[in-house]
Amino acid sequence: MFRRPRLALLAAALLLAACANQPGTTASSSTASNGGKAAAANGKAAAQQPQPDAPTPGGRKVMSKDGTFEGEIVGTPAKKSKFGKLQIGMSQRQVDDLIGTPSDTKTYTTGKAWVPFYFGKDAYRFETYYKKEGRLTFVGGGVTGTSGKLLRITVDTKEDGYQ
Repeated sequence: MFRRPRLALLAAALLLAACANQPGTTASSSTASNGGKAAAANGKAAAQQPQPDAPTPGGRKVMSKDGTFEGEIVGTPAKKSKFGKLQIGMSQRQVDDLIGTPSDTKTYTTGKAWVPFYFGKDAYRFETYYKKEGRLTFVGGGVTGTSGKLLRITVDTKEDGYQ
């Protein structure tokens, strides 16, 4: 009669011990210095922020114009070029108004699109190609690629403008 509750209690204790031993679950220095609430808020914000895929050789990290996430610029745009007018974090509509429509576009999913119950904005990416300028990568839009934020500027003066 008492065998099943003990077994369930033992299984729960093992699961809790396994979860406690996972990397990134300790609350030592960040909780002590920030007071717990700040650490929890920062953890949630960091999980929801879009990140560039992997560091690109020749790329540099740049904060978005509103300071909410970090983007990347690969190469150096010429000052008088179309890409020289852009800033990480601009909306896709702002970019279109500023430098015109792209030669070609591509939409693709990130790995986060397949995570159950992921409701963040980094599930889809939208890439635009500009002839003799390079590529722009937007994040946060839907499958249709609308209303995303500029995440990466890839300068390539040899770009043919098509995917």
